[in-house]
Amino acid sequence: ACRIFSPLLFLLRFLRRFEHFQLLASAFAAAARALPVLLYTCFLIALFHAGAIYLAEPRDVFPSMRDSLWFTIITMSTVGYGDIAPVSDLGRALTTNLIVLAGLYTAIPIGIVGNAFSKVWEDRDRLLLMQHLRQRISRGGY
Repeated sequence: ACRIFSPLLFLLRFLRRFEHFQLLASAFAAAARALPVLLYTCFLIALFHAGAIYLAEPRDVFPSMRDSLWFTIITMSTVGYGDIAPVSDLGRALTTNLIVLAGLYTAIPIGIVGNAFSKVWEDRDRLLLMQHLRQRISRGGY
């Protein structure tokens, strides 16, 4: 187990040397407040479409709600294994709606994180100065 995680730990320790990585971490921290609402909405979209597809499709295609939820999550993530596919017209229409909705919904978190990073990047000089000051103070024993 040590062989597996030691390179990862080395790389994580090495990241402390990159000042600009701290800016990226700050941007994710700033955007983290909005992400729970987005995850909740994504969960609602997945459950609604899974239920609707389960009701619209014959039981030999989607034998359980679990299979329908699997199909919905794989479709939303744009992986699309192809192991299950809807056969009814209503199921195909719901799947088409899910594909379009998931594609549009994916852009929201990217925009939030990008906007947060843009704000952090504009303020990078002050943030890096504060980081250097904190390091010097802690090295001085205060």
